[in-house]
Amino acid sequence: MKFLFCLLLSYLIGTISGSYIIGSKVLNIDIRNYGSKNAGTTNAMRVLGKKWGVITFIIDFLKGILVVVISKYIFLFSNQYILFMILACIVGHDYPFYMKFKGGKGVATTLGAFAVFNFKLAFICWLIWMFLILTTKMVSLASIGFLLSIIVLFTLLGDYDVYCDITIFVICGLGIYRHKSNIKRILSKTENKIGNRRKK
Repeated sequence: MKFLFCLLLSYLIGTISGSYIIGSKVLNIDIRNYGSKNAGTTNAMRVLGKKWGVITFIIDFLKGILVVVISKYIFLFSNQYILFMILACIVGHDYPFYMKFKGGKGVATTLGAFAVFNFKLAFICWLIWMFLILTTKMVSLASIGFLLSIIVLFTLLGDYDVYCDITIFVICGLGIYRHKSNIKRILSKTENKIGNRRKK
């Protein structure tokens, strides 16, 4: 019962959508109807402005931290169970029930969660993320690279068992899947870059 309760709690925490709450409750804008129509940090930056985009990132980042803190330090779960909670939180972020299951892509939440789960490796992955943003000017490509770096570094250097490795792969695989439309635009060289207007 403790496991199921924490799993449900993690999902519900994940459903707290910063961009949707700020957009609909503060600015009277449903972000899912503008820009990329994604309820995440990048689209919040473009549609709501940098200030609200940063606040959106902080909210989504803190969700990941909160879930790991609760599952690790309150429920005292092992790494495997903590990863299940991270997955539940990201599923909540990506598919929130009150938004007709149309949420974000979970990158900021993933960063927050793994920063607590293993700070050193997560920091390296964050550096890779920032390097790719600076060199490619594409947040989507940087995010995909970030998720791939988590798979590689955490499975090779994390000293976790095979079940943890599989769960990490599922977590990041979901994030990459959520970028499927971005991947198509990257391959067709039509993906939006930082500083450019979104292509129609």
